[in-house]
Amino acid sequence: MRPDSPDRLEGAGRRTALLALFFLSGVSGLIYQIAWVRQSVFTFGVSVYAYSTVIGAYMIGLALGSYVMGRRVDAHARPLRTYAGLEVGIAALAALSPFLLAALHGVYPGLSNALPAGGVWLTLGRLVFSLAVLTPTTFLIGATLPVMSRIYATHGGRVGSDVGRLYLVNTAGAALGCVLTGLVFLRYLGARETIFLGAAINLLVAGGALALLRLAQAPRTTSAASEAGDIATDSAAAAVASAMPEAATPPAENALPIPAGALRYVAIAYGISGFIALGYEVVWARILYIHSSHASYSFSLMLTVFLTGLALGGAGASWVLRRRRTTLRHFGAIQLAIGLLAVLILHVFARLPALHLEDWFGGYTIAYEFLIAFVTIFPPTVLLGALFPVVGSLYTRERAQVVGLRIGRVNAFNTLGAIAGSLGAGFVLVPLLGLRNTAVALAVLNLALGAVALRFDRGGGRRSLRFAPAGAIAATILAVAILPTGFYLGSYYTETDRLIFYKEGVETTVAVLEVPEDNFKISFVNGRDEVPTDRASMSAFRLLGHLPPLLRPGARNALVLSFGNGIATGTMNTHGIPVIDAVDLSPEMIEAAAVYHEENYDVLDSDRLRLYVEDGRNFLLRAEEPYDIISVDATHPANASSWALFTSEFYQLIESRLAEDGVFMQWIPIHGVREDDYRDILRTVWDVFPNMVLWSTGSTHSYVVATREPMSSVVMQSVLARAAANPIVARDLGPPETIAGYVAMAETDLTGYIGRGPVITDNDAFFMPAR
Repeated sequence: MRPDSPDRLEGAGRRTALLALFFLSGVSGLIYQIAWVRQSVFTFGVSVYAYSTVIGAYMIGLALGSYVMGRRVDAHARPLRTYAGLEVGIAALAALSPFLLAALHGVYPGLSNALPAGGVWLTLGRLVFSLAVLTPTTFLIGATLPVMSRIYATHGGRVGSDVGRLYLVNTAGAALGCVLTGLVFLRYLGARETIFLGAAINLLVAGGALALLRLAQAPRTTSAASEAGDIATDSAAAAVASAMPEAATPPAENALPIPAGALRYVAIAYGISGFIALGYEVVWARILYIHSSHASYSFSLMLTVFLTGLALGGAGASWVLRRRRTTLRHFGAIQLAIGLLAVLILHVFARLPALHLEDWFGGYTIAYEFLIAFVTIFPPTVLLGALFPVVGSLYTRERAQVVGLRIGRVNAFNTLGAIAGSLGAGFVLVPLLGLRNTAVALAVLNLALGAVALRFDRGGGRRSLRFAPAGAIAATILAVAILPTGFYLGSYYTETDRLIFYKEGVETTVAVLEVPEDNFKISFVNGRDEVPTDRASMSAFRLLGHLPPLLRPGARNALVLSFGNGIATGTMNTHGIPVIDAVDLSPEMIEAAAVYHEENYDVLDSDRLRLYVEDGRNFLLRAEEPYDIISVDATHPANASSWALFTSEFYQLIESRLAEDGVFMQWIPIHGVREDDYRDILRTVWDVFPNMVLWSTGSTHSYVVATREPMSSVVMQSVLARAAANPIVARDLGPPETIAGYVAMAETDLTGYIGRGPVITDNDAFFMPAR
């Protein structure tokens, strides 16, 4: 018997130890995913295209690692040593990743600008960079599942149950890593240190694996010669089993009698299931954003619930498989149930406002966001999680000698399907069909997979399930037919009789409502209210557009980060600046600017305006010319897409792109921001731009205005004189004395208010919405 043969690790204590190690490995895997996405923001931006390239690179590595190692691990004489080596390799490569990502920051602008014009080329460039940095690590992460399956699933007849346990603990670890990273590690450690923590966990796992290996190598009564013979015999048998085609492999005790055609169907169907699962994740995340605060931790909370459901589903299926043999009936029934339930939860989304769950917590708290995720996406994710043990049992036929090969292969198929599902749903299905219809289309795929699986089944229960597909399809059709007709699937804010614009795009869902009798419009972007035209908000937009040109007369060019619906940009355009570059993440918001044509002075028709659909920070990183004016009107810093526009590195980037006599202005909200965070933001700007004045138009609006030279009283008098001479400024902002009253704190007072304290960096930026 070989030194670390699975049979030497069959004691309950050692099997528990293996599960604990794989649990910790799952924790580190999600630490890396979330921390890498956060760090990549500083180079690639926060757009969905940038995010998708990073996640795509991550998952490509997982699929390749699972497939390649699965083909080899069954022939390994010491799989536990192999596993320990993988964990050490993960730790080493992950620890290097922050430095490699930082190095990309210097290389990316030049290389990306050398690419042909167009978003496709830029996205492909980001994917190449992401693959180069992240895929080596994720290749090793993906390899751990077939290796651990080879170590743990050693008994024919209970392979499905054993791999289900592995799936349970690894996914549960991923859920814990997700919530801790999103809520704790990033906030208190920083992104780089969080990655180092993940590497330390991998080293701990490697040490635990080596300790188990030493226990397995403890002296036994078996002679050395006999043990050497066992090593050769076991290795040769594993090599033959992994090399032989399905039809040629010898029968094993407790093997499931499944024909080769059905096995191929299971593999293909599980790949399609990966497509469906990630498609649901995209749709559900977009709908949940409508009901959440869309803070930087909101996605982590949703993903934690998603992973928790998968883990519990894996646990339930593993428990069942220990008591009965799996059949294609189980696979088919689960698929039918997922399809029906995915449509039923659309009814829950639509009725969330009527439940008033937020009243239990006094608003959008972390507990509330957890709750709405649990009452919506948790039930179907339990069923999604139940698929893996069932597929593991079916595809291995419960034969332990090919577990590494089979689990590695089917997991790779599922991961490749997941990549296609994430990209296909986000970039094709949602823009083409909309959120609700995309969910229905994915449910139809589930129903089809379930119906075909039941046709393949030859077990004794087929007769009892012959009407299951028809029943599930009929129930799904009825559920779709009675879905509410309103937009946004339950948004609190939309009223269809007031709706003048609505569009669901790749990244954002935008609705514009109008109350003509009050001369009021408001946009909702993924459920968040933006661009209201009440008097206080209009004063804010007008000041943001007028003040920089008044401070910098004769400006040759200007950059507006966050075009929105164009009110501030249109206001700035009235000053005759020859070139205004305006950037926004959402093409739907730019399109919706047409219904704000009165408020934005028909800016979309201006030949001086150049519009870019891109992340503002990424655009600035790649910009090659200095700007006389840079204006930033980002959304709230607690928002998942804007926190990176309030850090020291961002302001240094602004400073590097600002002309020598340029003006920088940024809106900073007073509402929903803790005062300590507000002071930290001001201090961070002041650390880069010491000549800074704080302005405010009242309500919840404040602005930092920074120049190279101090804004003396002479400068302010000239600004007011220009304002008085400009009839548009006078109409929009009032007489000079009103404009002068908008100065909230001059440099001396502002310095005293800011006080001493930390500045916000890319590594430690974390804004919690204030209640």
